[in-house]
Amino acid sequence: MDTKFFNNWFKGLNDGLEKMGTEECSRLFSKCAQQCACDALKYFYRDLFSECNGNLDKFFLQVNEQKELAGKVIESGKVYELIFTKCGCPLYTEAEIKSSKLCECSRQSMIYVFQTLVPDRKFKIECIETILSGNSRCCYRIIFD
Repeated sequence: MDTKFFNNWFKGLNDGLEKMGTEECSRLFSKCAQQCACDALKYFYRDLFSECNGNLDKFFLQVNEQKELAGKVIESGKVYELIFTKCGCPLYTEAEIKSSKLCECSRQSMIYVFQTLVPDRKFKIECIETILSGNSRCCYRIIFD
């Protein structure tokens, strides 16, 4: 395939993302994120959750044993954080999408994963900080009702 075409296409995507609002980004990335999470990501979290017998506190503490990933229990049974010390998204690392709006894809991916892990619990996921916003890490807060 023509590399120049893809470079120009991804530049257009990056520029277009900058013009989109939050709701538009959520709609765009919800299906993309689901496809991304269907790869090894969903199974990684599912297996880890299973090892912890479905205990969220244990799950987020167990995440700390993973490379470039950390978990925090903010409020037991209710509030947690997932922290990524490196952005592993190929759209950033390979296609050079630099828009912080791309991080909505990560948030949507986590929504899909946690809906799979705990389908009986209501929750929301907030983006606290991201590498693409100029921070040294990405941090997402998961808040269960």
